[in-house]
Amino acid sequence: MMSLSRAGIAGVLAAVAAAVFYLAVISGGPGGPAGGDSATGQARAEKLFADLKNSEQFKAAGGTVAWKSAEALGKEGVLIRDLSIESKDWDGRPTAVAAAEVRVRRIDWNNVAMSPHGDIEVIGLTALNRKLSALMVAAGTTTFVADLKARWDYKADGRIIDLQTFDLAVREWGTFSLQARLHGLDFAALQEMQDGGDIDPAYVMGLMAGAKIGGLSLSLKDSGAIDKLAEKRAQETGSDKKQVIEQALRALELQKGAQPHAIVRQAFDALIQFVRKRGTITLKAMPERPVPLLRLALNRPTTQVGIDRLARELGLSVEAQ
Repeated sequence: MMSLSRAGIAGVLAAVAAAVFYLAVISGGPGGPAGGDSATGQARAEKLFADLKNSEQFKAAGGTVAWKSAEALGKEGVLIRDLSIESKDWDGRPTAVAAAEVRVRRIDWNNVAMSPHGDIEVIGLTALNRKLSALMVAAGTTTFVADLKARWDYKADGRIIDLQTFDLAVREWGTFSLQARLHGLDFAALQEMQDGGDIDPAYVMGLMAGAKIGGLSLSLKDSGAIDKLAEKRAQETGSDKKQVIEQALRALELQKGAQPHAIVRQAFDALIQFVRKRGTITLKAMPERPVPLLRLALNRPTTQVGIDRLARELGLSVEAQ
């Protein structure tokens, strides 16, 4: 595990903040009974993928988007069955995404690409590309099937992005979950960034200058990943899975002993329990008041006291269950 130094804490949380912006483009939540209006459903499905279909890069790569059926879902949703998206990467190699069902329950149809609110569920998500294939080989598996749930809202009065749910459950591996609340974000300005052209880094930094972390929770629930990785390592080394896991636990114990910071030792304790018990490991930031992102980027806690103080300010904790 990487030490939670200044760069570690700032880098991880800044990356999460960036991910929240990205999730506002693709995220969403749970299901329910479908309507029966296929004409409305087809129109909504077309609108959902219009930006992708009209993308010059997507068209140049021979990209296609297709689905078996689309039905209206409630007053503003759509249920899409057997979705298929195919294209090619920069090297001309095939890349594809498919899903058994996509349920969009709530989204801003006037700005699908960056909706200020959303509630989407994707069931039976599969993907194929060069990087994912390499990852699956490294992880000792040949298939990737996942389910995704996400739900978020933007509260204009307080300029708060509230990501209530983002759960990516990779079947037979585990579930990655993220919840976050960011304060002081001008969503209208973020929406303007999608209009095309080069993005000015100074403009982005200006937007981020007022952003604050109000809360964050990152967790991973194991559903077979540790055992699969241990089995693959055992095959490579000629040992057995139990030996691989015990060796990993001993290595983590040694690394923990060399850490000077309380939060990092707590993280190692949680990781050791996570590997041993195959449960859930969670990183939380629960500050008493929102902490500016610039506080993380500009802070230079070169001493043990400084790093521990920053961890306390963020309300950082790492736990395993």
